[in-house]
Amino acid sequence: MTNPVPPPHDGPTEVHISAVADRAAAVDPTEGTVVATFECRPTSDEWLATGDITRGSQGLVISRLELQSQDPAGNGITASLLRRMQIGDILHTARAVTARAAQSDDAPAMEYPPRRTRSGGRSALSDELLRSVAVSYLGETAPGRPAGAVKRMAKEFDRPEETVRSWIARARKAGWLGPSVKGRAGAEPGPLLRDLTPEEFSRVFPEGYQAPPKNEAELIGGFSAMSPDRQRAASVAWFTKERQIESNQRALRWEREEQDRERRADQSDGTNEGETE
Repeated sequence: MTNPVPPPHDGPTEVHISAVADRAAAVDPTEGTVVATFECRPTSDEWLATGDITRGSQGLVISRLELQSQDPAGNGITASLLRRMQIGDILHTARAVTARAAQSDDAPAMEYPPRRTRSGGRSALSDELLRSVAVSYLGETAPGRPAGAVKRMAKEFDRPEETVRSWIARARKAGWLGPSVKGRAGAEPGPLLRDLTPEEFSRVFPEGYQAPPKNEAELIGGFSAMSPDRQRAASVAWFTKERQIESNQRALRWEREEQDRERRADQSDGTNEGETE
């Protein structure tokens, strides 16, 4: 079986990014801690990048990067090859993996599904990317945040502002963001943005919560600082499928208890009336 001829260096080669995070390191706030490792390679296998993700003062950073050229033409590491490195996408994947590892009670390490990107800075816009873009946009345009959301996001994702704007439009079109309001930056979570991690929830609704609400009482406790629209959005985002089932069960139990109380009260009234006669 012969290997396919690799595409030209300037072509849109798909790049696969995967990362593995250590749960113990993911929950350790100490700066300088290596929290994850990553691997990045194109489908053509003409190069391979591996490295470490470390917690810095401003968040996660790439602290070690090893790049190996496996180009059969023997061109080695070139400027064209370096442009294929998706630094922003690697960090995005690492953030998602680390956040999930910090919430996991299972294995100490976990792997996030590889993401496809295209060389030359063109992204395939996976669901993972669109979700992170939506969370970032909601956080940067939340009440109390200053103007310049797209500028801050461009720095976060290491992409031009024009690219970030197109990502926001795609996230809205795909259902990760709700409709925009004319004349005002921002949006509400779209129908696809569910099961937020505690960190994502706090970022999207910072005006109501300094820490993610752990129960319905804490969720309702943050409503006083929020508009009715934001209250509804927070409720929808907080009520995961499991929480909704639990809430429905509690409501059903309460309703049955009320019915039992009413039935006992009716029976008691009937007994008293009989005694009076």
